[in-house]
Amino acid sequence: MLKKILWGVAALIGLVAIAGAVLYVDKPLRLAVFLKPWHAASVETMPPAPDYTKDEAWAALPDHLDNADVVPAGSGLTDNQAAAKVDVFFIHPTTYYSKDGWNARYDEPGTTMELLESGVLRFQASAFNGCCRIFAPRYRQATLYSFIGKGEAEKAALDFAYRDVARAFDEFIAHRNDGRPFIIAAHSQGSLHAMRLLKEKIAGTPLAKHLVAAYVIGSAMPRDADIAGIPPCASAIETSCYINWNSVRDVKDREGWTQTGTMWIDGNYTLMDGRPNTCVNPLTWTLDGAAPASANLGSLPFVDKKASFPAARVALTGAKCEKGLLVVTPPADEPGFTFGVNEGDYHIYDYNLFYMNIRANLAQRIAAFEK
Repeated sequence: MLKKILWGVAALIGLVAIAGAVLYVDKPLRLAVFLKPWHAASVETMPPAPDYTKDEAWAALPDHLDNADVVPAGSGLTDNQAAAKVDVFFIHPTTYYSKDGWNARYDEPGTTMELLESGVLRFQASAFNGCCRIFAPRYRQATLYSFIGKGEAEKAALDFAYRDVARAFDEFIAHRNDGRPFIIAAHSQGSLHAMRLLKEKIAGTPLAKHLVAAYVIGSAMPRDADIAGIPPCASAIETSCYINWNSVRDVKDREGWTQTGTMWIDGNYTLMDGRPNTCVNPLTWTLDGAAPASANLGSLPFVDKKASFPAARVALTGAKCEKGLLVVTPPADEPGFTFGVNEGDYHIYDYNLFYMNIRANLAQRIAAFEK
């Protein structure tokens, strides 16, 4: 009897070892096991919709105290939202990584909300508080796996999230913007939604003349995105154009951006499949530009949510557009710039690395628009 039990335990250990080896070797399978929701995406399983006429459906508003109001320590900068003449509609990136559902609740608690409010609002949306009133809607974002798998469930989850964003934008224009000039700003999943928003709600409409620019960063964005009348920005003062870059070290495997990255084009979610990416260099604000670290006005390190907002670090990294991606060179062991760096992918630092340059460029671009 004991021998049978020992053989059973040995067999179980062997199966676990084999399964572990398979998961280690097969990355798509590993991601599916740990990230893919169990059930199919359907309207019946989706959480309730946000009501954008109510302030609680917004993560940041100009007349509310929120984490988009912070400025870098020792910078002398101020939150200027009360006096700003321009608005920004900010679409946040993915902060929901759960298998529990294809789409989060718009007010999803726990890590999802913490990453949004202590991370995204502080280190991304706050870059706009010197120039603009910030409006950042909460929405039923698609889970991270929606960008890894390539099936119909993934597309349905992204479409569902976009429809919240579109409704929020309609409310913003109808009742909160008051006909003022505006900027579209976003990152990652938010930028995918922004790309579709530009095509469906702004390009070719009267709203286009109010668009200062679109900072749609950290997403697959083909050079031939074909957004009528809204081209890639080619200079620091061009307006009614869009800006995109994706930060990587030169060692990064780029297939996720150049081949399998998800984009919205021709009325569908589809893969980049080798299309050239848009790269506007945030140190020169030119297409396919290059600049040394000395041109970098300041990068923001990530700090704990309980820590005070940090000071910017000047000249941390240069940047060079190369084959549609932005190659960056921060020290590999620089404190505050190592968390979440996967095989040289600086995706979560797309805003952080160029935070002060973004703030400076906003002032330039808005001044040009006003003229």
